[in-house]
Amino acid sequence: MDKIRLTTKQELNIYMNPIRQQLLRQLNINKNPMTPKMLADKLNISASGVQHHIKKLMSLGLIERDHTEMINGITASFYKPIQVTVQIGLEQEDDTTQQRKVFMQNSLAKVYEGFCEQLAKRVEREEKAEADNLQQWGDILSGVVYLKEKESKELIKLIMTYIEQHASPSPDYIPWEFAMILYNAEELGDD
Repeated sequence: MDKIRLTTKQELNIYMNPIRQQLLRQLNINKNPMTPKMLADKLNISASGVQHHIKKLMSLGLIERDHTEMINGITASFYKPIQVTVQIGLEQEDDTTQQRKVFMQNSLAKVYEGFCEQLAKRVEREEKAEADNLQQWGDILSGVVYLKEKESKELIKLIMTYIEQHASPSPDYIPWEFAMILYNAEELGDD
């Protein structure tokens, strides 16, 4: 999967815009390309506003026009996400450091909120909401695993390969939203 590294304040501002994040999410969880009108209906904003945000996201290489169709005598453009990994430079220390950190905290919180909403719907729908039964719809894992350096590289590669193999929407597949943090937690001494 290609990587896009956002390095300028302008690029970060384009990407971190909350409406654009919602737009990207809708495009990513929808199995089919969407028109600005379809997105506007989902996000409760104007279609012209969606078009503005689409142009900004296209400038970063995050979405593309998939095709056009004639709908009621009007040529409608359908857009889809480009399957890329976006790096926002969390390792950098500059005037956008705090903005990037807040963005990542919000991103993680939104995935957690989505998980909680879906879990509540599943519990409501399932008469016998047993934990083992609900796990098929999602789970949150937290803890520590102990790995050798080679194993940690293998784990990251395994995860990234799996994600890349399942990054494109298909009618036969269900979208799963995720947020994952893995890091070497070994305490480093002061040098």
